[in-house]
Amino acid sequence: MMPPRSILSAVDFSDASKASLHCAARLAARCAAGLHVVHVIDPLLAAAARMHHVGLVADTRGELDAFCRDAAPPPLVGPTLHVVIGSPAAAICETAAALGADLIVAGSRGLSGLNRLMMGTTVEHVIRRAHTSVLTVPGTCPADDAQDWRPVLVAIEDPKYGDSIVSAAAVLARRLEAPLHLVHVVPPLGVLARWKAEAEAVLQTRTGNAQRELAAMVRRIDGVNPSKVRVRWQAA
Repeated sequence: MMPPRSILSAVDFSDASKASLHCAARLAARCAAGLHVVHVIDPLLAAAARMHHVGLVADTRGELDAFCRDAAPPPLVGPTLHVVIGSPAAAICETAAALGADLIVAGSRGLSGLNRLMMGTTVEHVIRRAHTSVLTVPGTCPADDAQDWRPVLVAIEDPKYGDSIVSAAAVLARRLEAPLHLVHVVPPLGVLARWKAEAEAVLQTRTGNAQRELAAMVRRIDGVNPSKVRVRWQAA
């Protein structure tokens, strides 16, 4: 749902998840959405902690609270913290479902080396498993004092059937006071050199059709001002 009413930010205490939490907090503030932050503890680590009578969940919650205060831009309404035990991707998706979150936010890169590989795999699994929208954030985030959001870019596979995704993106762009860009790529034709002229003619026709379909789609969507939308149609 856009704009989101409830956002779940998944963190692993890495710099990448600090950037994603920062982004989630800014988005929650702009959309007046509730913010939840979850960290998932490995089951084997949790079992070892119990064996040695270590309060791992409580300790982790304290670390998570400090991490949030350091990462999130002020002023921030205190997020609700969740420390759960389980497989990362499954636990993140289950927590989002239990909370009724409209959006999951996660960093696209973890710490480094193996941790980076594991975090990347986790995000991929979350995208596949989740029944709600997932926003991945790169390892950097705008400064705390950044006021303007960069354009919301919508990749449209088929201009005839892009209304729903463009509608959602338009709502988000309005809430963020950000420009809205629509992009459709017309794939090239793989042909022999002697058919190059014919292929270029077909490509021009498809590009023209895409241009008209995108323009028509913009006119169909309520609340979208065509003069405020930048539309791109181009060959791959």
